[in-house]
Amino acid sequence: MDLLRDPVLSLKRRPLLADALLAALFVATAIGIGVASSPVGSERAMDPLGWFLLLGANAAIAWRRVHPVRVGWAVLATTIPFWVLDYAADDACGMSLLVAIYSVAAHVDRPRSTIHGLGIVAVSMLVVVVGVLIPQDSLPWYAIPANGVLFAAAWILGDNLRTRRAYLFELEENAASNLARQEMEAKQAAGAERARIARELHDVVAHSMSVMVVQAGAARRVIGSDPERAEEAIQAIEATGRESLNEMRRILGVLRDDEDEAELAPTPSLDDFSKLVQQCEEAGLPVDLVVEGEARRLPASLELSAYRIVQESLTNSLKHAGPARATVRLRYQEAALDVEVADNGRGAAAHLTADGKGQGLVGMRERVEAFGGSLRTGPRPGGGFEVRAHLPVGTKA
Repeated sequence: MDLLRDPVLSLKRRPLLADALLAALFVATAIGIGVASSPVGSERAMDPLGWFLLLGANAAIAWRRVHPVRVGWAVLATTIPFWVLDYAADDACGMSLLVAIYSVAAHVDRPRSTIHGLGIVAVSMLVVVVGVLIPQDSLPWYAIPANGVLFAAAWILGDNLRTRRAYLFELEENAASNLARQEMEAKQAAGAERARIARELHDVVAHSMSVMVVQAGAARRVIGSDPERAEEAIQAIEATGRESLNEMRRILGVLRDDEDEAELAPTPSLDDFSKLVQQCEEAGLPVDLVVEGEARRLPASLELSAYRIVQESLTNSLKHAGPARATVRLRYQEAALDVEVADNGRGAAAHLTADGKGQGLVGMRERVEAFGGSLRTGPRPGGGFEVRAHLPVGTKA
C-alpha cells in the first residue's frame, strides 16, 4: 500500500526492492534490444551465449548496493566478451556498466572505490581503444572521448553522492551529539536547581521547626503555672509557622507556570536579620547583632546566601549549643562581606553531628563556593562554635 501511495519514498526505504526493479527494467530493455537487433556486416546474431552474457550483465545490477565491487567486476566480465564477440545488440550492456561504475564510487569507501572503480573504467576504455584501432569494422574515433566522458561522469557522480552522504551522516551525528549534550546539560541544570531548592527548603524548615519546637516545649512547661507566657509562646509558634509557609511558597514558586498569578514573598536579605534575631531570642537564644563597616546594598543573591548562612548557623546553635548566647557579626569590606556567627555553647561535637548527613554545613559551603569565597567552621578557642564566611562581592554566583 505504501508503494502505491508514495512510490518514491517507499523505494527509498527499500533499497533492495528498488535495485531489483531497476535490474528487471534493464533486463526487459536488453531483451527488447536483443530481439529487435539484426546483424549487420560482421556482427554476430544473438545465441545462447550472447543471451547469457546480456542477461547476466543486466541482472547483476540487483545486488549493486549489497556487493558493489563484485557487481562492478561481474558486469565488466560479461560486458567485455559481449563486445568482443561483436553481438548485434552491443548497446544493451552499456547502461548496466555505467550503473556498476557509479555504484562502486557511491557505496565503497574512497580508497577502494578509486582502485576498483577506476580499474573497471581503465579496462573498459582499453577495450574501446582496441575497438577503434581494429582495421575491420572499427569503432569511430570519437568513441574514445565519448565513452571516457560517460565512464568518468558515472564515477564522479557516485563519488559525489558518497561524499555528500558521509557529510550528511556527520551532520546527523553532530546534531545527535549536540542534542545529547543539551539534554545532559538540562538534566544537570535541573539537578542543580533541585539541590538549590532542597537547600532553601532545608534552611527554612530546619530553622522554623527548631524555633517552633523550643517554643512548644516552653509553652508545655508553663501552661499550668503561667498561662500568659504559654500564650506568648503559642503566638510565636503561629507567627513562625506563617513566615515559614510564606518562605516555602516563595521557594516553590520556581516550579510554577509563568502564568501563575500567585503572589510570592520577597527574597530574604540582610534587612531581615532583625526578624531572624527576634525569632531566636523568642526561642531562648539571645543574639547580638554587630555590623562593622559601611552597610550598603549588595547583590540580591549574595544577600540571600549571607542570610541563609546566618539562619543555618543560628538554627544549629539553637538546637545544639544548649544554654548559650550567640553573636552575629557582619563586616562590610570594599570588595567582600564577612559573616561570622559564634556561640559560647557546648562546642563542636554537637554541631558537627547535628544534621545527620551534614546537609546544613554542606549547603553553607556550596553557597560560599558559588561566590568564590571561603568558609571555616569549628570550635572557638574559648569554647563554643563559630562559622566564618568570606563572600567576595565582585564575583557573580
